[in-house]
Amino acid sequence: MEKTLIINRDQCRQILTVQRCIPAMEKALKSVSRQQVKMLQRVMIGHDNGNSLAAMPASELSRDVTGAKLIIFPGPETAKAKTNQGIIPLFEISTGRLKAIVDAELITVIRTAATSARATKALAKADSSTVAILGSGKQGIAHAKTMIEVRPIKTVYFWDLYLQRARQACRQMSQLYPDVNFVCCETAKKAVENADIICTTTPGKTQEPVLKGRWVKAGAHINAVGACSANGRELDGELISKAKVFTDWNEAVMRDGGDILLSLKLGEIDTVPQLVQIGDVLNGTSGGRQNEEQITIFESVGISVEDIAAADMIYNRAKEKGIGTYLEI
Repeated sequence: MEKTLIINRDQCRQILTVQRCIPAMEKALKSVSRQQVKMLQRVMIGHDNGNSLAAMPASELSRDVTGAKLIIFPGPETAKAKTNQGIIPLFEISTGRLKAIVDAELITVIRTAATSARATKALAKADSSTVAILGSGKQGIAHAKTMIEVRPIKTVYFWDLYLQRARQACRQMSQLYPDVNFVCCETAKKAVENADIICTTTPGKTQEPVLKGRWVKAGAHINAVGACSANGRELDGELISKAKVFTDWNEAVMRDGGDILLSLKLGEIDTVPQLVQIGDVLNGTSGGRQNEEQITIFESVGISVEDIAAADMIYNRAKEKGIGTYLEI
């Protein structure tokens, strides 16, 4: 029996950079639209302590790889103790061989931000120079970094429900990017009103939107990534109704895209807007932004093939560089 390569969290951190992850996400998104992927949207088992076990399986046929992200979404006590973990087992489709087990924690953060970055590169105006980040935790900071990678960003506005977290994010990012101006804002409205790009990275678990259409200027691009169930949202119906909406996977958004589904349920929009998969734009089979005044939204609920693509990229790099530990399972 061939051995399995185990790649732990620190080893993933050595390999998984935004620069390496963006092209991997582009290939995955293109594969989705070419129907070269088989996947299921996440399934979850909830527990009384607030922890949920989530499973996100996918097969990327052109790469002969299949697997699933298995991860704990933490309840309050687990989040406080930081004991939640996750793994991604990778198998060869052709042989069924378990070729790797990859730590999942960093992948979730980086692949989400990298996917938003690729969508931003395709949809945001080329001269976009200001970014608003609503939600200043790990995902918000990762999004700020990736936006700086793909557009000539001069100013980043941070907002968070907890003001201290936004201040901390500004301090941290100022040390990394001394040429960029980081501004802590007391309200979401203040953060977004001058922003060319807006990234919503809040928990997205309530019906109350953190971003309202009347605050958003013409020509802005929004990456909406925090709401990943039908019961929570970040955007209001006014914003949905006046924007062109792109998705990571239409099927997933129609099940878990609370930004759209709740706006429809609450009567803020009359019908589901036309949804365009971002992979179709990247493949050249659908248009992106139509003019400089158009507002664009990338509605991302997170799909399993992104995790598998990132883990497979890590596996191939680790094998090439001699990183990780081989074990017989």
